[in-house]
Amino acid sequence: IMVDEYQDTNLAQYLWLRLLAQGHRNIACVGDDDQSIYAWRGAEVGNILRFEQDFPGAKVVRLEQNYRSTEHILGAASGLIANNEGRLGKTLWTAIDGGDRVSVRGVWDGEEEARVVADEIESIQRRKTPSLAQVAILVRAGFQTREFEERFLTLGIPYRVVGGPRFYERREIRDALAYLRVVAQCDDDLAFERIVNLPKRGIGETSVQQLYAIARAGRTSL
Repeated sequence: IMVDEYQDTNLAQYLWLRLLAQGHRNIACVGDDDQSIYAWRGAEVGNILRFEQDFPGAKVVRLEQNYRSTEHILGAASGLIANNEGRLGKTLWTAIDGGDRVSVRGVWDGEEEARVVADEIESIQRRKTPSLAQVAILVRAGFQTREFEERFLTLGIPYRVVGGPRFYERREIRDALAYLRVVAQCDDDLAFERIVNLPKRGIGETSVQQLYAIARAGRTSL
């Protein structure tokens, strides 16, 4: 039996696992007690903490070498997770020496965060080092990109969103903006055509073409 992300298993999964593995005890679990963040949906970090008690004689292999991060990043991470209660413990290390030091800054909300980050990127632009292609912003969820995008658009900072469309290119956002454009400017035919059958109202392409013909004949907008 092989189990991945064992720190995220819940009580029911844990009991099933013990029942299944009691006979042959041929089981391998991969997990990280310091990455248990789903207690709110039933995950029980104690499952991984007592693995050696549940299966005496189990061999524990600690994967402590990090191949991506620098010494300073791992030092900051280790100092943070050392405060976790109830952990097996590990000593993270890397062959990548040095690196830039980690800075921590508290902000009030997403807008302030975007201002702080954009100001830093503007200073990078002025220094021309490193290049913007070497700058990345990591977010937990897609909706968090909005404040950054709005700030970048205001300042004229070029950017691209990896893993999804830009906020104002999302279908639901473009639909909502089309409604607002029609309200503000009733002659906006493109916006009207986008929303005329949204939500579905039984208005098909043929009906829209007929509307266009009538509008052109009357020299007016849709």
